[in-house]
Amino acid sequence: MIIPIEIDEEKEEAYLDAWQAAAEVMAAQPGFLRTYMFRTIVPGSRFTLVNVAEWESTAHWEEAMNVCPMMGQTLAVAHASNYEAIRTVLPSPRRDARTPADLSPAEAHRRVVDGELTLVDVREDDEWAARHPAGAVHATLGTLPASLPGLPAGPLAFICRTGARSVQAGAQAIRAGRSSVHNVAGGLEAWEAAGLPVTLPGREDALDNGDRAGTAAH
Repeated sequence: MIIPIEIDEEKEEAYLDAWQAAAEVMAAQPGFLRTYMFRTIVPGSRFTLVNVAEWESTAHWEEAMNVCPMMGQTLAVAHASNYEAIRTVLPSPRRDARTPADLSPAEAHRRVVDGELTLVDVREDDEWAARHPAGAVHATLGTLPASLPGLPAGPLAFICRTGARSVQAGAQAIRAGRSSVHNVAGGLEAWEAAGLPVTLPGREDALDNGDRAGTAAH
């Protein structure tokens, strides 16, 4: 399924956030294989974004539409060479012995500060650049198999926006033979809601939620 998307540049970030949330719901549906979001590299293109979704069958896709209908999109045709991938969502794994144990954001932060684990943010490059948990390292979910050997030895805690992609990352790490693997429950949204520090573009120091509110007020 290929869905070109016509959207104003100033609305793109909000649209991508909504798409990410919808895609993570889709990732838990039967028959889902994967989905990608592409952005055009050709100035003046009518369709600035293109969503490509892969399902096992049309029946699976139609059933999923009952759970999460497309966001006012219509099918059209766009030339693949005009676009580059910017986001990827893979199927949500079932929780079993091969998936990571949940860790609260507060406990994850404490262990990072105490040097007891490595916090790995698996969101995409643009999401990481916008803001990320203080003390985290970055390895996108799509590149994680190649990145795992370079991560520090010892316990790992994975984090994403809401906790769906980080479960997938933890499962990959477990399958690769890593032990003591955790998922930060609720992701960055829960991390920020707990007032834990984040790093913003252009700042080497970390801001907690109170600092950010103060900065905005100025």
